[in-house]
Amino acid sequence: MVISIPGGKVVATMHEIMVKLQENQMTLQAHTDDISLLGAPCMLIANGGTVNWSLSLGSKENMQAVSDATGIAIKG
Repeated sequence: MVISIPGGKVVATMHEIMVKLQENQMTLQAHTDDISLLGAPCMLIANGGTVNWSLSLGSKENMQAVSDATGIAIKG
């Protein structure tokens, strides 16, 4: 599933998340095992092994779409 966020797109599957940021032409990638979703303030957090980054999803609708695509529960 492709989800538009401020500044880029999130490509979410049951196994991984890829974030493509337009302005920086940067791509962030992580396995869903290393991802958590924080409901307030709508953050996607990657933390596992050598992966450590976070990103604002911009809205609750985007957060729910990522949760639906990956099966990751939203915390808080």
